[in-house]
Amino acid sequence: MTQRELAVRLGRPAQVVNEIVKAKKAITPDTALELEMVLGIDAQYWANLESRYRMTLARQRAQDELVAGVAALNHYPIREMTKRGWIKAGLDKPGKVKALQMFLGLAVVEPRAYTEAIGFRITEAAQRKVSLGALSVWLRKGELEAQTACTGEYDAEAFRQSLLDIRRLTRQPLTEFIPTMSTLCAGAGVAFCLVPELPRSGANGVARWLSDGQALIQMSLRYKWADVFWFSFFHEACHILRHRTQRRIVVDGLGLDPALTNMESEADAFASDMLIPPGAWQDFCNDGDFSLASTREFARSVEIAPFIVVGRLQKEKRIGYSQLATLKTRYEWSDL
Repeated sequence: MTQRELAVRLGRPAQVVNEIVKAKKAITPDTALELEMVLGIDAQYWANLESRYRMTLARQRAQDELVAGVAALNHYPIREMTKRGWIKAGLDKPGKVKALQMFLGLAVVEPRAYTEAIGFRITEAAQRKVSLGALSVWLRKGELEAQTACTGEYDAEAFRQSLLDIRRLTRQPLTEFIPTMSTLCAGAGVAFCLVPELPRSGANGVARWLSDGQALIQMSLRYKWADVFWFSFFHEACHILRHRTQRRIVVDGLGLDPALTNMESEADAFASDMLIPPGAWQDFCNDGDFSLASTREFARSVEIAPFIVVGRLQKEKRIGYSQLATLKTRYEWSDL
């Protein structure tokens, strides 16, 4: 059958049939039904043929875009991601681009794309020290872990109560308190996860809202000191409790952001007071006895690990950083 005859049978202009034959014009559902009438071949066949053809073209374009996106790989810690099993090993460069897209949940791998997608801001000063690609990967890993966490609906009062229980965990080893801490947070609608820091990712922790009913506190062991870890946790907890309407996501450790000064000060004060009751702390400081025995006894009296007290004393410059060093504790990833 010639194109002209087919056009006549279809009741279509010959030019339309010619454009379909040359793949310049798509086979629409109406055309597929007309072809079924004229040729006796089911309309679904023509529709499927058209769909497969268009998908093939789209994949070819996508492959070209993957090749074009190879340069962006330099902005991401691909080797470290591969080492940790976050993306598959043995991929060629376009394959790595695709794997990165799927990991980030983005159609593009421009370094700012993820932070823009989650509504996160970073100062120009921080950008000179931090890799946006590494930070994005670290943030995304926490998001992925939170998606698999079984949490209840967020309840602010329940979270406040859970913080009192979590505070008592400071005297336990890392391996013991992390599961309990995660469970207590989850019961109040807050996912908690520890994600190993990446080179130049910069963040100590992040507080963010994944949905109206689920929050996330994500932390690293960037500085390893146990007192810093606990202070950071309660700092992030304050952002969840008090700063939800002011900022959906707050990343700490990237340097001073003038827009966050008040929130950061409030979060610092909250963390300090949660860890050590203000009145008890004032009495301890007024007494002025910061010996090993006195510090241990004070920590016992307020039900907190001694390293919390030492870290506070050092931070406030009441003792030197070399003093009471035997009471300090470091957390290591190898401990988990």
